[in-house]
Amino acid sequence: MFNRLRTGVDFRQDPELRIYRSRLANRAIAAIYIVVTLWLLLDIFFFIQNSDARRYSIAFDAAAGILLLTLTFAAYRLNHWGDSLAAGYLLAGSLLLFAMCNLIIFPNSLVIMGGLLFIPILIAGSIVGGTASFIFSGLATLALCTGWLIGWRLGASPSLLYQPVYGPLYLSSQALIHQTVGLLLFSFSRNIERNLEYLRNQTDQMTELAHTDPLTGLANRRYMIEQLDREFLRARRYGRPLALLYLDLDGFKEINDHFGHLFGDDVLSSAAVSMRSVLRSTDLLARIGGDEFAVLLPETDLKGAVDVVNKLRRALLALSDQLGTAFPKLMFSAGVAQLIPEDESIDDLLARADDVQYQAKATGKGEIRTQLDIQQLPLFRKGINDPN
Repeated sequence: MFNRLRTGVDFRQDPELRIYRSRLANRAIAAIYIVVTLWLLLDIFFFIQNSDARRYSIAFDAAAGILLLTLTFAAYRLNHWGDSLAAGYLLAGSLLLFAMCNLIIFPNSLVIMGGLLFIPILIAGSIVGGTASFIFSGLATLALCTGWLIGWRLGASPSLLYQPVYGPLYLSSQALIHQTVGLLLFSFSRNIERNLEYLRNQTDQMTELAHTDPLTGLANRRYMIEQLDREFLRARRYGRPLALLYLDLDGFKEINDHFGHLFGDDVLSSAAVSMRSVLRSTDLLARIGGDEFAVLLPETDLKGAVDVVNKLRRALLALSDQLGTAFPKLMFSAGVAQLIPEDESIDDLLARADDVQYQAKATGKGEIRTQLDIQQLPLFRKGINDPN
């Protein structure tokens, strides 16, 4: 039974809300343990004082107390397994059942049990949330009316509550309070859920702003560094290839000076879209400066990285053809670097990519240079084609 209930965790529930309700459930469980234990101890004390008068009552109280403690322990286990909703339903249901049985067996306890019936509503509204507070407020009113009818037929005391005028007045006032409490708890629960949803959306937006270049929509330098650090550790651990490209658009300052910065911004956005369209979903294209881009290529060696550079160059040339003959050809200078065993951190790979990109920029427009141009490494396979 526990295993079936254990699989009923509502994973759609907000994680923070789940933690909040789990803590409330733990506090409710602790409070029930304390109250039931004190109640049983007091029953034992009064039974010792007057055993004949309380023999029947102590038997019911002992059975009810043991059942309550058992169900509360079951709720504790459910909450421990992460199902605070089921724990809340079990706690509220067990207390409602206890109050209902008392009203049926001991009609004279109408006032005391009427007060106890508010606890299941509070537990359902705070731990379960949603419409559960309405469900249990309706059940509490039904239980109270049932107990009153039984007491009225048996002539239970206090007799004033079972008179034709005062009885319905008492029941209607209690029902109104039940529904009011249920409505307040429902509103409180909905407000918490809306606030958490708002805060989560705000957090997502702030995270996106922190990781995204606002002009092009690409990843920014900060996010690229985070991803590079993650891929660096993975590549080192499993011995997989990892490449990094540095791209610098050629003559972009002249484009801004001649056509204006607004047009230049449009060109950057269009260039970002064109280059991203030829990359894999696992590749990361980032804008790291004014007209500088970086491409992180997991599972790619140096030769594969050069092939990617050629794809990016053809994408920009296609964009230039769309812009017309009056617009200069879009080109970039590229530096290509690959992870080597001697790299101690991502700084080594970043510095090498920056060095070869600077060398390509110094050579002329549209040049591509790899780290093989600044050092000879036996790691790399021969036959890497230089597109120039």
